[in-house]
Amino acid sequence: MSTPQGGIFALGTASHAYLEFDLVDGREGRELVAAISSLREPRTTMGGVNLVAGFRPELWRRAAPEDSPEDLDGFNEDLVGVDDYAMPATQHDAVLWLSGSAYDVVFEVARNAIGELALLASVAEETSSWPYLHDRDLTGFIDGTENPTLVDAPELVLIPEGSPGGGGTVLLLQKWSHDAASSSKTRLTTRMSRAPIRIASGRSFAGTCRTGR
Repeated sequence: MSTPQGGIFALGTASHAYLEFDLVDGREGRELVAAISSLREPRTTMGGVNLVAGFRPELWRRAAPEDSPEDLDGFNEDLVGVDDYAMPATQHDAVLWLSGSAYDVVFEVARNAIGELALLASVAEETSSWPYLHDRDLTGFIDGTENPTLVDAPELVLIPEGSPGGGGTVLLLQKWSHDAASSSKTRLTTRMSRAPIRIASGRSFAGTCRTGR
């Protein structure tokens, strides 16, 4: 039976970092999977850090073909929507999602992870984030109020046991640009209907967040 990565369900973390990696030329995806799997979450009196690892579906399929969902693909092509608006595809080979109580410990784990993986993969993208005013977005909308409880979440988000990738889940990592000046002028009563956020750009990563066994 597989054990889901604990950080997937972590609550109350005030600091986050997302590190996206691309394989160095000449190295194999299996090597990167093994190296990332060997990383450990520190447990200190300063507060622990959650570490969640994900991989490009195609890379994971080559590394573990018997343990990969067949119908899962990377975010390899732009997603074109209404009025030809396009969300650019920025798929990379691996992602580390770090979360903790304070950014200093998250930063330290991120720095060490980058050093550990330096011979295999280069950092393609690095993003830091934090909860804004108790999980609000810049318009004042409170996000996450309909999230399932920790009791119900595993059944809803994890790939069922016995299926390829069982115990893992799928990560869609998106990064948006907001028109903060416009948002701050919008009245709370109109926020839900008008959605006063101008999307200047977007980027996405799809990955398989694997489990320990």
